[in-house]
Amino acid sequence: MRNLTGTFVALAIASALIAGCSTQQASTPRASAASEAVPGAPIEFRVVPDESNSTGCKRFDAQLFRGHTFRVTGNTASFTSASGLTSNMTQTSPGVYTTDYYTFGSVTLRAVVNAASSPKSLAVTESKYWGGCRWSAVAP
Repeated sequence: MRNLTGTFVALAIASALIAGCSTQQASTPRASAASEAVPGAPIEFRVVPDESNSTGCKRFDAQLFRGHTFRVTGNTASFTSASGLTSNMTQTSPGVYTTDYYTFGSVTLRAVVNAASSPKSLAVTESKYWGGCRWSAVAP
């Protein structure tokens, strides 16, 4: 009788452990389909200027405020500005892509997209003039 009771207790404990593990596993949150990146699907950004931008930076605000599109296709990524300029991007670390997409004289706007973060983000910078200019955006 003792052996049967010990076996019963061991089975009851094992069942409780298995039930507890499966309950916890079922309650672990999963990313929703909307938040997962779909390969090749465009990511739209609308940037806003940094509050510390100088007056010289403000001349780019209207152009940058319009939408920008980022797209990963296979091993490459592209960035299309609101005016239709498309640049190939270089992956600098997993999910992070960089390009100098606008150059006029010695003014260069650099775009950095972090597609690995949640939410996905875009930073546009110009570092040579006006004390440095910054614009940023997150994907909706």
